[in-house]
Amino acid sequence: MESLRPFIRRLPRLACGLLAAAGLIAAETPTALPPRPAKFKHTDFNDDGLFGDTLPVIQLIISKENIDHLIKTPREFVELTLREKGAEPMEHCVVKLKGSAGSFRQITEDRPGFSIRTAKTHDQEFHGLSKFMLNNCAQDGTLLHEQIAGEMARAAGVPASRCGHAYVTLNGKALGTYVLKEGFNKEFLSYFFPNTKGHLYDGGFVSEINPDLQCEKGDPRDKSSLLELIGSFNETKPDIRLRRMERIVDIDAYLRHVALEEILCHWDGYSFNRNNYRIYENPADDKFAFILHGMDQMFGDTRWYIFKTPSAAVPNAIWSDRKIRERFRAQFFAVYEQTFRHTDWPGHAIHVAAALNKRLAPVDAEEAKRFDQRGKDAAGEISRRLECVRSQLEDASRLNQIGGRAVLGVNQYAWAGSSDKGDTTEVDLDGKNCLHLLIGEQKGGDFRLPLSLGQGNYRLTGKIRTAGVKPGKELKGKGARLRISGDTSVASLDGDHDWTEVSLDFTVREADPVLVFELRSPAGQAWLDRNSVSLTRLP
Repeated sequence: MESLRPFIRRLPRLACGLLAAAGLIAAETPTALPPRPAKFKHTDFNDDGLFGDTLPVIQLIISKENIDHLIKTPREFVELTLREKGAEPMEHCVVKLKGSAGSFRQITEDRPGFSIRTAKTHDQEFHGLSKFMLNNCAQDGTLLHEQIAGEMARAAGVPASRCGHAYVTLNGKALGTYVLKEGFNKEFLSYFFPNTKGHLYDGGFVSEINPDLQCEKGDPRDKSSLLELIGSFNETKPDIRLRRMERIVDIDAYLRHVALEEILCHWDGYSFNRNNYRIYENPADDKFAFILHGMDQMFGDTRWYIFKTPSAAVPNAIWSDRKIRERFRAQFFAVYEQTFRHTDWPGHAIHVAAALNKRLAPVDAEEAKRFDQRGKDAAGEISRRLECVRSQLEDASRLNQIGGRAVLGVNQYAWAGSSDKGDTTEVDLDGKNCLHLLIGEQKGGDFRLPLSLGQGNYRLTGKIRTAGVKPGKELKGKGARLRISGDTSVASLDGDHDWTEVSLDFTVREADPVLVFELRSPAGQAWLDRNSVSLTRLP
C-alpha cells in the first residue's frame, strides 16, 4: 500500500475517489466525473509514415503454381512479389493465409487475409518492416477497431501492435482496403522491452498456456521458464501459488492487460477465451508479459461489467485473493485516468476515417466514401462503451460512501441467463425492460450478475411481478426470488403479484457477490424490472 502513496498523491480527485471505492484509500466526499474534453490528446509510437500519414497501394503477385499450393495448404508460406507504386519490386518475399474461425478466407475468395515476410536474403524491408499482416476485417465492418484499440492499449502502456491501412490488389484484382499490422518480432518488442532476446510464444487458437506453445523467438528447446509458469498456476497451495506467480509473471502489467480487455470488451483475448495472445519472457526481470492481439471485435457488448471475473488459467490462479482484486481495481482506475478520461476517442475515430477517405479518393473513390459511415459507426460504438464504463465507475465511487446508491439499469449492466435451467428472456412489459423467467421442463431458471464490491453491508432492491407461481410442498419458501449466491438472505414472491418492491440485506466479506434473480416453481412466470434494481451501501 505504501508503494502506491506517491502515485496516489499525483492522481486527480476522481481517481482518488475511485481508489477509495476499491477500499485502497480512505474515502472522501463523492466526486462526479467531469465532462469529456473536446480535444483529442494522445501520443503514440505511430511516428513514421507507414503508421502515420501514408496509405500504401500494394500489389501482390503470386504465380498460378503458388496459388494452387495455397488452395491445398493455406498455412504454408509460398513466394510472392510485392510491388508498390514508386518503389522497386520486392522479389522472393513469402506469404501465407491468415485468420481463424470467423475471419479465414481461401485464396480464391474475395478477401483473404495475408501474413507476409520480406526476403531476408535480399535485405529487404517494407517501410522498415520484415514481417507484417494484411487483415481482411471480416468481423469488423468499420475496419478501424484494431488500429484504435491498439492505440488505446499503447497509451496505457500495454503492448499491442501498430496498425495502419493499405489498398491491396492480388494479381491485378482489387481486393480493397486492409488493415496493415506490424508483426511480432524484435522491432515490435523493442518498443516495450529494453531486452529483446527473450522467448516469445504464440498462444494459438483457443488454447491455454501449455508446453507446446509455438516459440516465435528464442530457443524452442529451452522451456524452463514456460514450464515454471505452467507449474505456478497449477500449484494447489494458494500462498505458494501466488508467490511463484509473482516470481514468473509481471502481475501488475498483466492486471493492466486485463483492464484493457475489460474496457475494450475483448472477449476473444487471453483472459476470457484463451485466444489471440502472445506472451514474452522478459530477460530484464525473467517474468512473462502478455501482449494484446486480434482486436477486431471490440466494443461489442457495451454493458460488459468493468470488473468481470476472467476465466483463463493465470487469472484463475490469483483472482481468489482479495488483495489481487484490489490491485486490479487500482490498475484499472489508473489505466482509465491515464488513457480514457481526457481523450476524445470517438472523435479520433472520425478523424482517422476522414483521413482514410482523403487518401483513398485518388485510388478508389467509392471505397473512400465508405469510410464516412465507417467512422461514424466506430465512433458510436466507442462512445456507447466508454459511457457505460464511465457510468459503472461512478457507481463504484458512490457505493464506497455510506448511503451511496447505484441503479443497475438496463443500459449499464448485462445479466446472464442460464440457458440450461429454464426459459430466460429479456422482454418489455408495461413499458419496462424486464428479465423474464418462465417455467419450462427444467422447472426453473435464473439470471445472474456478478459484481465486485468493497467489503461492507449492502441492500439490494428491485420490483418483481409474478403470475401463477406455485411453490409446491417440495419447494417451500421458493418461488420468484432475488438473492445473493451463497448467502442465506432471500427476497421471494409466489402467487400472482403486480409490481412489488422486494429487498434484502447482505454483507460482503471475502468473496465478491453474485446477484441472482430466479424462479423455482412447478408453474408460473416472473418478471424483474431491470431499471428498478439498485444497491445501497449501509452503515
